[in-house]
Amino acid sequence: MSEPKLTVWEKARIAKLEFDGIRNAAAGVTSQPHIDREINRIKEKARKRAERQ
Repeated sequence: MSEPKLTVWEKARIAKLEFDGIRNAAAGVTSQPHIDREINRIKEKARKRAERQ
């Protein structure tokens, strides 16, 4: 399945989540499933939006 086209806002949200993940990893947190879930949620919303158009 191809990646959905993301808006600038969605890209910024994903970048912030990834930055938070890096910061958590530096602090020793190794398990961060909440970040993966949120990124998948953003991409799924974009995919559904693309299907409607």
